[in-house]
Amino acid sequence: MAIIPNTTRLFYVLLCLIFEQQSLGPKVSHLTKFYIGVKQINGQRWKWLQNEIVPKYGKIVRVSPDAVVFSDKDIVKQILVTNELPKNKNYERLRIDEKYSTLFTARDKEIHKRRRRVLSPAFSIKHLSSLEPFMHTCINDLIAKIDGKISKGGGKADINIYLLIQYNALDIIGETAFGGSFKLVTNGNHPMPTKVFSELRRRVMRSLFPFFKPFLKQDPYLIDFTNKIIKQRRQESSQKKDLLQMMLDTKKHEDGLTDFEIYDQSIEFLIAGSDTTSFTATMIMIMIVKHPKVLEKLVKEIDEALAGIGSEEIPTHDQIKHLPYLNGVINEGLRLFPTSRDFGPGKEATEDLILGGYFIPKGTIVISNTLALHLSKEYWGEDSKDFVPERWLKPEKLTPDCFIPFSAGTRNCIGINFAWMELRLTIATLLHRYNFKDIKNQEIELLQFITPSLKSKKYDLTVSMRN
Repeated sequence: MAIIPNTTRLFYVLLCLIFEQQSLGPKVSHLTKFYIGVKQINGQRWKWLQNEIVPKYGKIVRVSPDAVVFSDKDIVKQILVTNELPKNKNYERLRIDEKYSTLFTARDKEIHKRRRRVLSPAFSIKHLSSLEPFMHTCINDLIAKIDGKISKGGGKADINIYLLIQYNALDIIGETAFGGSFKLVTNGNHPMPTKVFSELRRRVMRSLFPFFKPFLKQDPYLIDFTNKIIKQRRQESSQKKDLLQMMLDTKKHEDGLTDFEIYDQSIEFLIAGSDTTSFTATMIMIMIVKHPKVLEKLVKEIDEALAGIGSEEIPTHDQIKHLPYLNGVINEGLRLFPTSRDFGPGKEATEDLILGGYFIPKGTIVISNTLALHLSKEYWGEDSKDFVPERWLKPEKLTPDCFIPFSAGTRNCIGINFAWMELRLTIATLLHRYNFKDIKNQEIELLQFITPSLKSKKYDLTVSMRN
């Protein structure tokens, strides 16, 4: 790393801005961050970044006066793992209360380390096995819902797979983290999805335009809903070892969570644990039905693994977690549709750095471009944008350090094992029980605020019982 004397640093930075880095991004981005903020209002900034800016300017792009996006795997590894840079100051604006940090919004390494240490037991492999029956309960509701639609349709039905999977993911988070399912799949109506989406948009707007903060008040619904559950659980003295109880039990420890922190962290789990997993599962199902050979091969693998088990039964995670093609399909879905289509993990240089041959002054926001890494022809070959699960059957041939769907380093997603369990159980159960067919000419337009989603909130598949 080059060391530049403090007395000449400002002059050096100005030279970089005027001469060296002028070609690294749109000229307007060198002057103001307002431009990229406006691009994000409608959730379509990711298209501008990935389809226009990165192809034009390359792997290093300056997108605002103090922010640079990197799409090079070695630089990204340096940012996330080697230098292990902290999150940037924009994460503070995503907090419900500026004084309190969650796993996602904590910038201070020690604060994050303590919070992660307290919550890690809830996401351990051992504890997740105790959560599996809760997932089964919700997936049973999903099966009952689809069965009912097929029965009413005389043997087949068109279902909105996007909505059903989103409801199922929310029900699973409700069952495991809020003391009980929201019964969204069963009842088909609950304010929670709309409230979650509105809260995501509110937090993004606060982050992009902090001067609007006084006008962007939080909806009291989420606060009242969560606080009521916490109060009820304390009164019940429940022995249910779900995520909520694990958080409540942390009060016994020195770094335990207060009631507000439990509420704050619960809302984060609700958003992160439902929106991200449901989006991934939906896009995987869509890709599967659009690739009949993949569907046939995957169904064959699942059927062989579950031989002797009726299609009305939900498989255990142990029965399916080592299926190579199922895991390949999920990995390919995570590669093509990561939960960061827009800017990936945004960090901050805590000292002057050299990244990719460029001087990066202290305080600069450095952003890892997950989607560009995942779709790069240099790293994945000419078929980099195609859905090819077979590539994961020979992992030794894949380029290392260019697949980061759950980020990397100490700030990787704490819920990775939870997500994998839910994805495997949901996809394997649906394909073991039903036939799915695509309905052509449907829109797949994606939005990204904090997490990605289908703009239409709808994708229909024709479903029938397997013989």
